[in-house]
Amino acid sequence: MLLLVLLSAATLEAQADGFWRALKNWVDSADIKGCDTTYLHLPKEGFIGYGNVYLTGTNAFLTYDQGMTELGTATVSGRLHTRVTTLFSAGISYRGWGLSYSKDLSKHGDTEWSFCSYGQGYGLETRIHKSTTLSGTLDVELDGIEEGYKIRTKNSRHRLVLGNFYYVFGRKRFSLPAAMSHTIIQKKSSGSWLAILNYRHSSTTIDGDQLQFFMAQEEIDAGTKGRVLFNRLSQTQVSLGGGYAYNFIFHEGRFLLHFSAMPMLSVWHRNRSYYDKSVWDGDVRLPQNERQAVAIGQKLAFNGTLHSSFVYNFSRYVTGVMAYANIDSFPEKEKFSLYTFDWSSRFFFGVRF
Repeated sequence: MLLLVLLSAATLEAQADGFWRALKNWVDSADIKGCDTTYLHLPKEGFIGYGNVYLTGTNAFLTYDQGMTELGTATVSGRLHTRVTTLFSAGISYRGWGLSYSKDLSKHGDTEWSFCSYGQGYGLETRIHKSTTLSGTLDVELDGIEEGYKIRTKNSRHRLVLGNFYYVFGRKRFSLPAAMSHTIIQKKSSGSWLAILNYRHSSTTIDGDQLQFFMAQEEIDAGTKGRVLFNRLSQTQVSLGGGYAYNFIFHEGRFLLHFSAMPMLSVWHRNRSYYDKSVWDGDVRLPQNERQAVAIGQKLAFNGTLHSSFVYNFSRYVTGVMAYANIDSFPEKEKFSLYTFDWSSRFFFGVRF
């Protein structure tokens, strides 16, 4: 019986070892299979460990005609932005599959998770960024009287989820991993057309009764008293598009300069404003509280994403800078418009092993 157990365990171990070996071979070959090796080279080291320093930020331009409130007709407009945050991060990748975590060491404590999977035929990158530094000035016009209201960093919380999926048409000679994850070395200049599917979700919560009142719709029924306070704006959008990317190569792959630009068209959206509603009348001393969600329509929207990077490969090491920008539009509909510009840049140093 003991012999049978040992044989079974040995068989399972061999099968597991065979599975992981087959998976490793598949991942390794995915980056170079069918490629022109005069253009692309696969380093023998599959892993890269990174140290990064990020700069990142968000800028938003808002216009909102609120309609009637208990104080009159209000129009809100202005520019909001997050603090330009310095994030320190560490990450690791294997053959284009990578994960990193970034944190702002200041009192604000912004964080970001990043996951990527870059192959010759496709690429996926995701970012989850949390910030508490949204600030700016909103110009509020209330029955013809203008007033500026400052949003301070302590009054807001901002969460952003970005995801891009790429399809590469010229995969034989052009390498997306060479520019993005550096697990391939491109030896000659080449470019390719790309298709992109973009997902963007942002959630912004604002505190402070005065600002919450200005941002809220008035939905109190006749004959009752109360107020409606803005709580959160949620925006989700899926876009489709395409563009072109090019890798300029110097000194047989030691230096790489990458540019890509991809315009997109929004094909699906789900936008909501959330409000805290408090209502009371003469028979009720305590207010009745409830959370309401109001859908916001959206016109046809054009968006875009941009990448650039400079990469230096030497021995088992790689270093350089990368920059990314995402432009998102929410054209005016139902008296609401929002235009957002998200960006990040990073300096990195990596070791192959």
